[in-house]
Amino acid sequence: MSLDDTLSHIDAQLQEMQAALLSLDPQLLEQAAIQLREAVLGLAQAMGPGVPEDMTERVLATATQLNLVRNQLARVQALTERQAASLLPPVQGVTYGPAGGAQRARLHRAPR
Repeated sequence: MSLDDTLSHIDAQLQEMQAALLSLDPQLLEQAAIQLREAVLGLAQAMGPGVPEDMTERVLATATQLNLVRNQLARVQALTERQAASLLPPVQGVTYGPAGGAQRARLHRAPR
């Protein structure tokens, strides 16, 4: 696949990833992330030793888009962690197994 085709493929995957982020569907998000990762690996292989001068602008634009999507993913992850923390009690140490000594397993129950 040529560098131009690879960049076009990444652009399409970026659009799918942004749509998945907006939908907040975990399965769709996971699939889009896997496909985007594979497309970016293809870009690394297509670039070889370097970027041709006529493609520099396009590669930089794609890199900017990838960075924006990465930041959006970080925001979604932070939101998800906050939501999980509001539902689950905070973990203090190891839940199961020894941690510096014998401990009993702790079962977490929902508040009544």
